[in-house]
Amino acid sequence: MNILIPKTITAAMFGAATNIPEVDSSVGETIWATGGTFAVGARRVWKGYTYECVQAISGAPANTYEPDSTNAQGWWKKDEGAPTNRMAPFDKYLFTKARRNGNVTIVLNPGFATGVAIYGIEGDKVSISAKAGTGGANLIPPIVDRDLWQQAFGEWEYLFGDLQRGTYITLKDLPIHPNLELTITVTRNDPGVEAAIGFISVGTWKTLLAPLTQASGVQYGVEAATHDYSYPEEYKDGTYIDADGRKATDINLSCVIDANQAPAAKLLLEQILGKAVAIEVSGLPKYSHLATVGKITGSVRSVNWPTAQVDLQIKGNV
Repeated sequence: MNILIPKTITAAMFGAATNIPEVDSSVGETIWATGGTFAVGARRVWKGYTYECVQAISGAPANTYEPDSTNAQGWWKKDEGAPTNRMAPFDKYLFTKARRNGNVTIVLNPGFATGVAIYGIEGDKVSISAKAGTGGANLIPPIVDRDLWQQAFGEWEYLFGDLQRGTYITLKDLPIHPNLELTITVTRNDPGVEAAIGFISVGTWKTLLAPLTQASGVQYGVEAATHDYSYPEEYKDGTYIDADGRKATDINLSCVIDANQAPAAKLLLEQILGKAVAIEVSGLPKYSHLATVGKITGSVRSVNWPTAQVDLQIKGNV
């Protein structure tokens, strides 16, 4: 059972080779500037998010208030579902995606980190490298143009079925280095087709292990449940339409761990409480459905002298 404790990604961590600009005019982004005149409904980007004007601004001092400041309340409202194109993979949602025709390349210099999780991929191939600083030596063998086909369930699906593209990939055990440079590229075979990345988390993997082994402590009976946020809109004549909603995966599981690790497990739950984190029950292909991004709540119970039990409920993010 692996849980990635995420680092906060800031604007200063992006490398020059990132191919999505900080303010992406190609998708209609316009940066906020002091001294302007703003009509109701005007949208501006500021510090990685889109803000909408909710009260007309025609002069000072209102037009000098930065949209994210306390003074700007009542004039600007943050759109939680509209991060900038560059910052979209680093909010808490999977549906907000960095998009670009041909390929999306994200270069990060996050400092110390042991792993990365990438979800919500729309592409044909993915490449990942981890280097000792810009232009430095590879810290791990780079992943180069790995196809994103999912494993076929059987011979029929392999030969004749509608094979699907994989949507996530994880890396673990990155060497510790203070100047880690991580480059992630999702590519389309057709340069005219849009590539996208929904969620990138960089940080430290924590693993819940079974007592006396290096195997996962997760017990059989893990449940992965799909969650559909679609809803019907009904009319007076009895007809209705199904409004498309976003989709998520919820997971419930139990882990048996060494009793000595119970305090560390409790601390882990406190560290990630309220955060959207990447979780992966196992790296084996047959358990690939047991992975998601979401908020984790749980309990740690001392069962007996040698063991403790951790029960986790993961509410998947859309």
